[in-house]
Amino acid sequence: MSEKGLKILVDKNLLPGLKSYNLELCENCIHGRQKRVSFLRGGHDRRKNVLELVHSDVFGPVNIKSLGGASYFVMFIDDASRKVWAYHMKNKSVVFGIFQKFHVTVERETNKLLKCLRTDNGGEYCSNAFKEYCNRFGIRYEKIMPDTPQQNGVAEMMNHTIMEKVRSMLSNSGLEKNFWAEAVRTACYLINRSPTTALDCGIPEEVWTGKNLNYSHLKIFGLEAFVHIPKETRTKLDDKSMKCIFLGYADEDLGYRLWDPVKHKIIRSRDFIFNESEMFKRTVGELEVKKFIDRFEEQQENIPPIQENKQRI
Repeated sequence: MSEKGLKILVDKNLLPGLKSYNLELCENCIHGRQKRVSFLRGGHDRRKNVLELVHSDVFGPVNIKSLGGASYFVMFIDDASRKVWAYHMKNKSVVFGIFQKFHVTVERETNKLLKCLRTDNGGEYCSNAFKEYCNRFGIRYEKIMPDTPQQNGVAEMMNHTIMEKVRSMLSNSGLEKNFWAEAVRTACYLINRSPTTALDCGIPEEVWTGKNLNYSHLKIFGLEAFVHIPKETRTKLDDKSMKCIFLGYADEDLGYRLWDPVKHKIIRSRDFIFNESEMFKRTVGELEVKKFIDRFEEQQENIPPIQENKQRI
């Protein structure tokens, strides 16, 4: 019987011979009944300054490769601002190189030093080169306890949030699943510009930059777009526009990322007209089927007519 059960019986005077219900430490009870230490319901205390703590996690493998051949993505989350970065990878061995790039980028953006990195115990984080790099730049490297994903709850929850948005965006756009990496990129862009309860409905990008945001450029993932064709790449009678699919935002080029369904490649442009009234529902697979049907019909037109055989069997 548990100590609590004994207390109840003693309080009801059902065990008159028992003088004390305080049990000594029982090793056998520990072997049979030990439980894990509970986690705080409210989570950990959020850091006050950016780059004091960065969470990281690797998602994958995804069973369908992206347009660029990626099967994984690694993300970094600043604890103070909750801004998230996602980098796509073909394999997990490149995580260390991506972290080096991320480290330099965020420190130059903020003029602050990255102080602490928290990850799980994945082999991609546990290399000697990774540890030496953190030691050289004075970055405290925290690894959660084995089999305790709750200690990396910020990253685990962000994984869940990103993939929910990715599935919804792919479903709404009608695009095939190999566009998942572009959807991840756009989902992170929107998360950074969305109010979050972790910041008391603050916005990660505003906390990170200290500037107000403009939302007039946001468009629907998978939207139909007409992109201007430069005169250098067309003749005088060629169309001046081509129909593409909106995939996301190009921060570096101050433009948009779009998919050319004819040439099967991603293009970047700032010269476009969006068709806000209709979503681009045809997938790449459907376009291929249409091409096949068109070629078949052309071949049928070139086949000479078969003379009618008047002899009947």
